[in-house]
Amino acid sequence: MKSKLLRKLAKSQKYLILAEIKRSQGLSVSQLCERINLSYMGVKQHCVALEKDGYLDTWRRPKGMGRPEKAYRLTPSAQEFFPSEHTNFTRDILTSLEQVYGPAAPEKILYQIYQNHTVKIQARVVGTTLEERARSFAGIRDQEGYMSEYYFNPDLQRHQIIEYNSPVLAIADQFRILTQLENSLIENILGVRVQREMERVSGLYKCQFTLLD
Repeated sequence: MKSKLLRKLAKSQKYLILAEIKRSQGLSVSQLCERINLSYMGVKQHCVALEKDGYLDTWRRPKGMGRPEKAYRLTPSAQEFFPSEHTNFTRDILTSLEQVYGPAAPEKILYQIYQNHTVKIQARVVGTTLEERARSFAGIRDQEGYMSEYYFNPDLQRHQIIEYNSPVLAIADQFRILTQLENSLIENILGVRVQREMERVSGLYKCQFTLLD
């Protein structure tokens, strides 16, 4: 999709629908109505249009009682609407470094990038308790495009950070060390061990960091 159209849609009702679905495991029209305060028919029309354009697909998910309900989820094409940190260009640079200087070169560059980034974020994180610092960190990550949220899991009695987008996902797929570097970044900034769980289905991305203080 052209950048001009992306900018036009960025704050539209269609984008709100895409953003809400991205922060979920999939939503029905009724659930979307509750979240974005639009009429049922309005949401339905937008979803049908987005599905036709290839940004949504549907499946029937079981309910406790009655017939399965129709729910919408993102397709991989919908990633166009969310931050990606100039992924293709960055990946080309790292690939070129690998070709010229050998397989260790991209890892060394990424390591240094994350070392510098850790220092910068560390200076911005505020709070004295783990919860305060985790909330602050999640807020910074959200500004960076990770759609990050702080959550306290009452079942585990653990603090968690949940992210629904990764601007560097395509790079991490090619250079696996990046996942380790992200874990280390969180551990160094918050001073705790991190347990990472990632889920990817169709256009769904969810990464959950459980903080093991």
